[in-house]
Amino acid sequence: MKRLIVLAALFLASVSGFAAPVTIIFTSFNQGLWQLGYPYTANVAGVPGVAVMCDDWAHGGEPTQTWKANVTNLGTGNLRLLRFNQLTDALTLYHEAGWLLLQAEATPPTDLQDRQDINFAVWWTFDHNTDFGQDPQGPQGPLSWLAKANAEALAGFPGVNFNEVLIYTPLNQYGVDAQGHLDPNAPQEVMQPVPEPATLALLAGGLLGLWGRRKLG
Repeated sequence: MKRLIVLAALFLASVSGFAAPVTIIFTSFNQGLWQLGYPYTANVAGVPGVAVMCDDWAHGGEPTQTWKANVTNLGTGNLRLLRFNQLTDALTLYHEAGWLLLQAEATPPTDLQDRQDINFAVWWTFDHNTDFGQDPQGPQGPLSWLAKANAEALAGFPGVNFNEVLIYTPLNQYGVDAQGHLDPNAPQEVMQPVPEPATLALLAGGLLGLWGRRKLG
């Protein structure tokens, strides 16, 4: 039932752009090291083991940290609830980050170097204070991926379906304290690669049918 609930939330986000806030429980870093980047794992609305990417260099987090988050489908182009929506050309930046996420998701898990380089590129996309020295491979890899993302943006991201990117932004949208100052302990924004909406609809229908038969049986 919990899986059905989170699937319904993701489906609603896919068709309307937003879903009701969900609970995020951060569960683990990639092999226990934040520097390895994607995938971190989280419990999303009761579903464990969801692979996510942190896009937020300034805010940290440790396993067991729990927060409420708004859900945005990047394909809608509506940035109202997103953390970095005040940056110049924010939509292009989010599209570049979304494209990078999809490249990381398509990269074999054994290719740690590309995955960590991609995540550092995403961090830098939104925060130029990102320290490439924290990348075990150094700056060359992230800079290469940033160049690829920029080239994709100039070409208009041909063939990219941004409906496959969901973004979870804490209710403390900009991660600040009561005085409006940056709070590094505030929860981070994370992105998740998901199936396209048509696939989600089919999955939702199938799960609803199975649940209905179980209730009748």
